[in-house]
Amino acid sequence: MDTERTGYLRRLLLALVGKEPPSPAQPGDEAGLRGKVAELELELRERDQRIEAMKAEYATLETAKQRAAATAGEGELERLFKKLAAPLSNVAALAGLAEEGREVAVSDLLDLFRGFEKDLARFGLERVGAVSEEAPFDIAVHQRMSGGSVRPGSVVTIRVPGYRFGEKVLLKALVTTRNGE
Repeated sequence: MDTERTGYLRRLLLALVGKEPPSPAQPGDEAGLRGKVAELELELRERDQRIEAMKAEYATLETAKQRAAATAGEGELERLFKKLAAPLSNVAALAGLAEEGREVAVSDLLDLFRGFEKDLARFGLERVGAVSEEAPFDIAVHQRMSGGSVRPGSVVTIRVPGYRFGEKVLLKALVTTRNGE
């Protein structure tokens, strides 16, 4: 019975590795079978080592990819902040003047805002509508200021502009209907 089981296992192992099994094992052929089993075990260990090496390499590449993405994101933020530093500095100066009780011209604030918005537009931030502008209602970019519903395409008046970044709407423009609701 033991010889039958050994012969069966040998044929099974050979079939698993895709080799033609030799004629049934003869008594005394156990040394050859043990050698083949040892060979297969060695192949499995080598395969496991290659798999582990590939996993380690993948983890290293994934970490490098994340680091590169973070660095690229930081670079973009740094460029954005460099552009915004001058307008923010001017806003801070005007705020300081106002806090001291000195008069600040509205035109100065408007110029700062326009420059600020223009710098942000270079990075992809786009305003949705302008105050008092009329536009067809679009649920994707407009939000009604008070209750009720508005049919898509109905003319609405923009009360507070919104903003989008590329295709993503960050803030919907607040609108009212023509009768003021």
